[in-house]
Amino acid sequence: MAFCNQCGAQLQDGATFCPACGAQQGVAPQQAPQAQPQPQQEGGSFMDKIQNTPDFTATMDPADIEANKSTALLSYFWFLFIIPLVTAPQSKFAKFHANQGLILFICWAIASVLVCLPIIRYFAFLLYLAGLAYIFIGFTNANNGKAKELPFIGKFRILK
Repeated sequence: MAFCNQCGAQLQDGATFCPACGAQQGVAPQQAPQAQPQPQQEGGSFMDKIQNTPDFTATMDPADIEANKSTALLSYFWFLFIIPLVTAPQSKFAKFHANQGLILFICWAIASVLVCLPIIRYFAFLLYLAGLAYIFIGFTNANNGKAKELPFIGKFRILK
C-alpha cells in the first residue's frame, strides 16, 4: 500500500500521479525532506472539506501558470470561461480554470431554473450565494497561480 509523498493520500500500486493532489510520484522532491504526512481520514469537518481540495499546481509548468494567470481569472465570470479556451488552448493551467468555471456556470444555470419554482426558491437563493463564494475562491486560486479544485463541484471534468 503506497501513500502520496506530498499529501499522504492512499495510492494504487504503480500510480504516477496522486489522484488527490496531482503530485508526481517516484520523483525525488526538490525541497529538503520533510516528515511524511499522515493519510487523511475520510469524513472530517465541513470546513476541512472546503479548504482541503486537491491541488494540481505541481503538475503544471510554472511558465504556463505565469503567462496565463490573467486569462484564467476570466473563467469564473459566467460564460467568460470560453475566453481561456480560445486565447490559450494549449495552456493546461487556463484549461483547468476554464473547466472549473464551466462547472460553476452549469451549477449557476441550474440554480436559475430552480429559483423559478416556488417550493425550492429559497434553496436556489442559497445556491446563488454559494456560487458567489465559489467565484471568489476560484478567482483567488487563479490569481495566486494555484490549480486547486473548487469545493464539492471541482472534481468534475468536462474539458479534457
